[in-house]
Amino acid sequence: MNFLLVGRPNVGKSSIFNLLVKDNLNIIHSRSGTTRDWHVSKIKNNININLYDTPGLIFDNSKIIKKNFEILLKKIETLIYVIDYKVLNYDNDKELINLFRKYNKKFLLIVNKDDNFEKNKDVSYLGIDNIFYLSCTHRSGLEELINYFKMFEDSKNNFEENSDFSIGIYGKTNVGKSTLLNKLVGFNRSTVSNIPKTTTDVVKSFYIYKSKKYSIQDTAGLIKKNKIDKNSLDFYATKKTISIIKNIDINLFIIDVEQGFDTQSKKIFNILFSKSNLIVIIVNKIDILKNNQKKIIIDLKKDINTQFSKSKNIHIFPISALKNKDVSKLKNFINALSKDVNISLSTSKINEWIKKVTSDYPHSRVNGKVVKFKYGTQVSKNPLTIKIFTNFSKKIKDSYKKYLLNNFCQNFNIKSKNINFLFSKTSNPFK
Repeated sequence: MNFLLVGRPNVGKSSIFNLLVKDNLNIIHSRSGTTRDWHVSKIKNNININLYDTPGLIFDNSKIIKKNFEILLKKIETLIYVIDYKVLNYDNDKELINLFRKYNKKFLLIVNKDDNFEKNKDVSYLGIDNIFYLSCTHRSGLEELINYFKMFEDSKNNFEENSDFSIGIYGKTNVGKSTLLNKLVGFNRSTVSNIPKTTTDVVKSFYIYKSKKYSIQDTAGLIKKNKIDKNSLDFYATKKTISIIKNIDINLFIIDVEQGFDTQSKKIFNILFSKSNLIVIIVNKIDILKNNQKKIIIDLKKDINTQFSKSKNIHIFPISALKNKDVSKLKNFINALSKDVNISLSTSKINEWIKKVTSDYPHSRVNGKVVKFKYGTQVSKNPLTIKIFTNFSKKIKDSYKKYLLNNFCQNFNIKSKNINFLFSKTSNPFK
């Protein structure tokens, strides 16, 4: 069963959503209109019910103002309309409810913010029989609402949250993250605007490509920490964006071709790279380049490599999300790269590589003694971590670590994957 929370802005839909689902997925803030895209998750302890949260809806000339609302409604069996207990007049809500009736859905009414749990509002004229009073602050009425959902525990549900591969989209504000998500999934799932910070929460969707199901998440644009008020929506949006990075299979970092790899982009990329498994740099908006497109992109790649040495082992992919240029190639590329999520390298191959790479270019002596790299083995897949045993584990130079990393990626044909080398003084167990 699929339920959809609807209602006017700031009536507490996201608070209700977070109380009912398994995680606090949506940002809650005092600013009206915090939720700007719809979200979905399973209700706690009930895998058969999907609960969707929407932005507050407005209407004009007898039409609901919300792009792609019809697309979402095709999935829904029941509308959960939410009103604020403290509001004195519900005439606007009655008009909205009447507009919803044309979709021929079942209705449930939640009277939220009844903090004293008086349950004494006369809302019968709204024409909804199933009425629940609730206070998210005090959790009054929550048990009664959950018991209602238990009626649907045996219902069949065709929606499946699981996916074969997960994608995250990151970058500064207004670089085209939402546009790219929409092009990948094939419809306008995420709200797009020229106004910065349109996406304030994580927007999740799915698409199928070559018989594989991909989940994809559009995130809020990251901004500098020293410019964020800790009580602001930007603070919570940035915190939510950073929290999901490590749980994603591949993270796409988008930069605007005109803005380039500027200081803010570099700071964001450093955060992203340190927490990612697989990462790809997307150079977006190449359609605005009228002349010398190839040269500008080549120069930008050189600039990225100069500012961030590890980017030499990262794919840099130019596209125009708005014009849909090379987005299909990106899909195919992601599909190919998905095979590298769980790379397993045999110990014998790693040791063959260590023997050759350290013989070709030995580490400089430490205190007059030869640095010996005795043994290596893979200890983790995500991120790919190689543990190397040596007699001078704390004396390995950074320049030599970069040499090993670049040679490792080249030798094993690995690109865009975060790789860690751990150096240990532990004796070779096979010696």
